[in-house]
Amino acid sequence: MKSDQPGTRIPERGNLMEKAMPSRRIKAGRVCPYQAAFLLDNWIRRLLQPPRRILAPFIAPGDTVIDLGCGPGFFTLPLARLTGPEGKVLAVDLQARMLARVRRKAERQGLADRIVCHQCLPDRIGLSLQADFILAWYMMHETPDPARLLQELRTLLKGDGRLLVVEPKAHVSRAAFVALLEDARAAGWIHHVPFGGLLSRGVLLGLA
Repeated sequence: MKSDQPGTRIPERGNLMEKAMPSRRIKAGRVCPYQAAFLLDNWIRRLLQPPRRILAPFIAPGDTVIDLGCGPGFFTLPLARLTGPEGKVLAVDLQARMLARVRRKAERQGLADRIVCHQCLPDRIGLSLQADFILAWYMMHETPDPARLLQELRTLLKGDGRLLVVEPKAHVSRAAFVALLEDARAAGWIHHVPFGGLLSRGVLLGLA
């Protein structure tokens, strides 16, 4: 896995730029249905959020990667290209029909041998492995318990691995995202690099 800047621990509550009350925490939202898959993978989104440019700094050939809440595979297939033939991408989603789309795309593009599709449960991922990198893009706000998910994700990452969490500003306020960072700190995650943009709030997390 590629390296990044040395991390610093997530600051304590009193040092945060913005204090988040419990009522401001991320609330579980509606999961984007498979019928709206075209909204998640199209040329406009590729212009706004180019997958290779976003992910290349975090991936090395041969890496094992988890694409959590992969949807129709917007990031899954680019991740498979970045990991190369020796790598592996686990496409994880709640919806079987989303995963079916990923399989079809992977077969058409000759990447099926690098991608493993896994259907998770609403409250549990259900994997037993350790990855070099985990991507959680625009999905934390759809989960019933982000704090519990952050605990489970710790068991799925190698000691020097990284977790990239990105949330949409349209659905997750600054205060709610600060509360998510507090949950991450409480779960033992270390804040490495802020990550965001015009449409997103994000952070790169690690265990060391």
